Amino acid sequence: MKNPLAWLRERRAIVWPLPPGFVDWIGSTAANVSVTPQSAMNVPAVFSCLQVLSQDTARTPIKLREKVDDDTFMDATAHPLWELLHDLSNPEMTAFQFKAVMEWNLLLYGVAYAEIVRVDGRVTQLWPLDPTQMRVDRTPQRVKRWTYSGGYPPALYTWTFDASQPPILELVSESPIVRCRDLIATAISLQTYVGKFFANNARPTGVLQAVGSISDATAGRLRDTWATSYGGAANVGKVAVLDSGVEFKPIAQQNDQAQVNEMLASINQQIAGTFRVPTWKIGDLSKTTYSNMESGELSYVTSTLDPIFELWEESIRRDLLTTRQYGRYTATFDRHALIRNDLKTINASLAQGIQNGFLSQNDARRQLGLNPIPDGDVYLVNSALQPVGAPKEVPGVA
Repeated sequence: MKNPLAWLRERRAIVWPLPPGFVDWIGSTAANVSVTPQSAMNVPAVFSCLQVLSQDTARTPIKLREKVDDDTFMDATAHPLWELLHDLSNPEMTAFQFKAVMEWNLLLYGVAYAEIVRVDGRVTQLWPLDPTQMRVDRTPQRVKRWTYSGGYPPALYTWTFDASQPPILELVSESPIVRCRDLIATAISLQTYVGKFFANNARPTGVLQAVGSISDATAGRLRDTWATSYGGAANVGKVAVLDSGVEFKPIAQQNDQAQVNEMLASINQQIAGTFRVPTWKIGDLSKTTYSNMESGELSYVTSTLDPIFELWEESIRRDLLTTRQYGRYTATFDRHALIRNDLKTINASLAQGIQNGFLSQNDARRQLGLNPIPDGDVYLVNSALQPVGAPKEVPGVA
């Protein structure tokens, strides 16, 4: 008997996107708050993490490299994919915009799609697609199929998988929002509480107490009059005038007792940890110093961005390069664009490379964004260094 879950182990597993309202029907949160990808973006920490990761991915150049020797790669600037990945992905979107949209969708929905437009087999354009409008299944012949309900004019567009010319660039990674939706629901509830707190004159609710019994109509009139005249931040400082025998008794409840600030800070840190983003990148500088920020930037690139880059690089290789190009071309993110130390450290590192012979002057100038100079491609080495066992030179003897 065939295992009904065997399809999960296929190389190209079926992935369902998370449309708006997805979390509503997979279960409620502990805070009894509905969390959708759209409502999650209203949490500042979540929005900051989405911005940081999508923008850092977008600003890192993708370079198509061609293997010209066993251990030598060069920029394949003449290849049609170079312009699509490095400069202009389609006539209306730069490569930065394309990567930002794709990474945003990937983080928010766990999947990102782009239509691959080909002319005579050559990739000419890449167009991002809305994941909420995409359905992925298989034909009766078990061929992967994408069905998209969108575009202009609105219509159904269908693509089937072709190993020689894949029609869709597909990125798949589980969304952090799904796994931490209870935490996000708590953040939404806390934001609602703080908003209501300040909407009510930045004071907790109180009691209007009258001497003796009053009718329901009188009680309603007193409550509505009080809320209209003295409620809200716009009415702060007004002098209250009460009817005879009516007394206002506020219910004391200090926000510092409820530790609102500590709760907000803790939630922000946990959300940042879920996205694997350093807290200072979302505006929390409470535990930040210059030294740990400098070392943290390198850790952020290697532990957070590197897996994202690897996902992009392997997906590009799978969907945009033909099988005949696998061994000859490779797409890679230029990590050097993210790792920028202070000018003194950069100059010292480049000078050391020139002195030790693994960098030329022009290599160093390119990393500084400067134009090459004549005769700058010569690799020099410190003349004081000699191979082990070499005869010593005698001064004055030719």
